[in-house]
Amino acid sequence: MKTRTTKLKRLAQVGLALAASAIMVAGTEGSAAASGLNVSVSKAWGLSTFYPDGDWLYVYDLDADGYSVYAKIQSLICANANCDLYKWHDLRTGCYDTTSIGDNGSAIRQCNYDIAENLTVRVCEIRSSDGVEYGTWSCSDETKS
Repeated sequence: MKTRTTKLKRLAQVGLALAASAIMVAGTEGSAAASGLNVSVSKAWGLSTFYPDGDWLYVYDLDADGYSVYAKIQSLICANANCDLYKWHDLRTGCYDTTSIGDNGSAIRQCNYDIAENLTVRVCEIRSSDGVEYGTWSCSDETKS
């Protein structure tokens, strides 16, 4: 079993890796100006962060327990003809990470999405195994794409 100190060190490493990735993404030519702030969902078993600048979703599996971390982006849409009610709708899905999958030599899965500017969005994550979801979805605060 991992100690609390080991888990905190691992979370700190993830935070540094995500910050470094954000700097790389922010310097990318041609990326549209984002109107919102980064939002994250953090659980003991996984971390998912959406960066509106470039529409990047980063997913990191924090626990080698045989489950993947599955993240998605949802947008807030009208729920009726008058648009006086709203609901969350899956906008981009399919960003998975396991402890054995990563991009650019890191343990972080990077999904690059093309999302229209200024939509109200959030990131959500759940654990999954072989396409079966376990537990309930956890979602971040909302932001603008």
